[in-house]
Amino acid sequence: MTASSKQQPTLYLTELDVTRLERIAGRAGAAPLAEMLDSILERAAIVPAEAIPKDVVTMNSSLLCALEGEATPRRWTLVYPDTADFEEGRLSVLSPIGRVLLGARAGQTVSYRLPDGREQSVTVVELSFQPEANGQYTV
Repeated sequence: MTASSKQQPTLYLTELDVTRLERIAGRAGAAPLAEMLDSILERAAIVPAEAIPKDVVTMNSSLLCALEGEATPRRWTLVYPDTADFEEGRLSVLSPIGRVLLGARAGQTVSYRLPDGREQSVTVVELSFQPEANGQYTV
């Protein structure tokens, strides 16, 4: 994962999210996937769900994003890989864009690398739903 910002955002993860991400790594068995998860967890601040700021993208958050070079923003929900469906707007946390959106704040622009190596920027225009802000701590 590559983020062009000088300082990567702090990821706020709940204990449940950490447990789920570690299970995914354990099931994967592939070194690249485990390394991606390690990079996510390395920059994570594990806090009680109630302590996560309301403007931070967490798991199962719904957001409106503006991609560099695209006129129309996209609506996505950040999900675990087993429920991801890009065409339906469910973006995997393990995708290149999902990894940089996790922990981003509303109004923040983050960058990631496309498969061809080019850098792409995405701005979190709006966080329309965050489970923790709505008292949903086990989603």
